[in-house]
Amino acid sequence: MKLPSPRTGALLLSATSALLNPAWAGNGLNVTGIGAQSLAMGSADIAVPGSTTAVVLNPANLTQIPGSRFDGSIEPFTTFGYHHSDDLNVNQTTDQPYGALLNSSYSTKLFRPDLTFGIGMFVAGGAGSEYEDMKTVFGTTDEYSAIFGVTKLAAGIGWQVTPRLSLGLALNASYASLRQKLYPKTSDAASAFYGLRLDGADGVSYNGRVGLLYQVTDTVKIGATYATVNKLKLEGGELSVNYTAIDQGVVRYGDATVKGFALPEDFGVGIAWQATPTVLIATEVNWLNWSGSANNITLDARSPGSTDPAVPATVQLVQALNFRDQLVFALGMAYDTSPETRVMVGVNLARNPIPNANVTPTINLTQEMELNAGFRRILSKHWEISSALQFQPGKSEAARNPAQPFTNAREGYGVFAVLVEVSRRW
Repeated sequence: MKLPSPRTGALLLSATSALLNPAWAGNGLNVTGIGAQSLAMGSADIAVPGSTTAVVLNPANLTQIPGSRFDGSIEPFTTFGYHHSDDLNVNQTTDQPYGALLNSSYSTKLFRPDLTFGIGMFVAGGAGSEYEDMKTVFGTTDEYSAIFGVTKLAAGIGWQVTPRLSLGLALNASYASLRQKLYPKTSDAASAFYGLRLDGADGVSYNGRVGLLYQVTDTVKIGATYATVNKLKLEGGELSVNYTAIDQGVVRYGDATVKGFALPEDFGVGIAWQATPTVLIATEVNWLNWSGSANNITLDARSPGSTDPAVPATVQLVQALNFRDQLVFALGMAYDTSPETRVMVGVNLARNPIPNANVTPTINLTQEMELNAGFRRILSKHWEISSALQFQPGKSEAARNPAQPFTNAREGYGVFAVLVEVSRRW
């Protein structure tokens, strides 16, 4: 096994795939595509080898990477049109519309030419927004926000069983974090509403992915992949509750956990057709089992910093999600304008997984279409650069969530992102 150089190894480990502002995802809580090739082709990536991001997408594709390779990318984005409206708030826009995603991955042959090892850190998903000056039904102006993100460390092996068949296995360790503010400066005894703030809830969870790649003919590949559900851990948080209205001030609970967030079990099948020597067409369909992984979110808090009998010893809040299963269709095309340059386009179509009755200003991932484009340029024997554009058209819809303190609410958002990726081969 050839190890990366110290400089490359340091870059791989330091590029922690931080989700600088996890204010959006794509297919539910999942990001749509990872890396330039995947994103530019609308995430039609199961049967399209080439990038080391295969370790998190389809580990069987690792076998098609000769020698060693490193891919690192940054994806600045803006959530244009991310807004909330209700009878008290007219077109309230998020106060944090910008952010960036970082991804990095590496692969190399493992002792034998038919075994390839891959490792990488990736942004796996996220949701949330921040509204700092929202008018409330309690007569105050306060903050409503939630920022939730998942970063994944994936390590896997691809095995070329025969010249036509490759299999892969990857294990994932996912770090999730959540911070939330629900009118933290507001306290109203008459309606028994006490604003809260949650900080520091995080944790590491694990799941696995298996993959297959089969060369049907000289021009057609098929791929398949399956991942187990990833039940995210959000533990060790601190919950601050504003009991000022009952003369108890702000009480901090030192043991807060959030259960119910999960990335779903999924199964996908893809086909890649080299229609001509310069034209590649890829398509795939994925099933995401949201109904079996995202039902209710439960916040439990214990160990209050007060022994006064007026302060509850425990706090429990339940928010309904009841996500629906999601089918995701992806179609992508790549055209080689020269041996060094490839142009790519793609489209991603998915069912909205969130019932209207459970949409909130911070869980507003109702997008159903994404358009993508990009290119790859080989600079030398060792270096190449790629880029991808991501566009989710602005969308707005009524949100009739009876558990939220709004009347006649509408939620909307759109996304535009530009990914830049640098790749090194050995």
